[in-house]
Amino acid sequence: MNNPSNIVVTGIPRSGTTLVCHLLNKLPNTVALHEPMDVRRLAAATDRSRVADEVERFFDATRASLLLGGTAPSKQVDGVVPDNPVGGPAGGVGVRAKRVSKGRIVVDKALADDLTLCIKHPAAFTAVLHQLTPRFPAFAVVRNPAAVLASWSSVPFPVRKGHAPAAERFDARLAAELASITDCVDRQVHLLSWFYARYDAVLPRDRVIHYEDVVSTGGRVLERVVPQAAWLDEKLESKNKNPLYDHATFQSLGRRLLASDGAFWRFYSRASVEELLACDA
Repeated sequence: MNNPSNIVVTGIPRSGTTLVCHLLNKLPNTVALHEPMDVRRLAAATDRSRVADEVERFFDATRASLLLGGTAPSKQVDGVVPDNPVGGPAGGVGVRAKRVSKGRIVVDKALADDLTLCIKHPAAFTAVLHQLTPRFPAFAVVRNPAAVLASWSSVPFPVRKGHAPAAERFDARLAAELASITDCVDRQVHLLSWFYARYDAVLPRDRVIHYEDVVSTGGRVLERVVPQAAWLDEKLESKNKNPLYDHATFQSLGRRLLASDGAFWRFYSRASVEELLACDA
């Protein structure tokens, strides 16, 4: 492992990874970026064994940009990393509206040479996690699988259709498996299990951050990532029973999930899903 202050953050899409970056950006001498890399270019590299080298070069260039000019590339809203990349549905109904766009953030706090730099890519970094962990400290964010599926159904992203292009570019087997599944929910469940299986295989449990723990501790659980997070005391509200999730869809997805097998049950119990469904009933 080279610079321990270069930290990889990944996780299941819609599990709270953007919230984690938002919270980490509240810490001194710490910057957390929301999907700043061109992962299509990274996936197009002919020598996949050099993926970690490309990521490290990006860390180095971004660190230099922050120290020299106080700016860095990131998906952002009004120049900052938000706590959620989507808002409510356009017009109050239907699929929720995307808020973020590619740009640059301006960091107006003091930064030293030893600043902690976190870079977050959920799908792409999950696909190459086994290549990144020997080089960088890596953490993944997970969330109750029923809440994840309900969120997927509400956002204008490929996961709504059971696809994760950034992961599929790196993992041809995953792409083929998803292409062979005709039912959208079955495809979503398969994709969801793929994410959890990656973390189960590659990361020790203390490197897996549960969204529910982020909320219940006001962010303090993130001290596993950056020790100064032990000072956080944010007022956070769980979105696992988000009223923006369609009730009938939530119930249907939950029942399909309970009837399936997958790596998500290595992190969450069926009882935790049943409890969410009961609260939503």
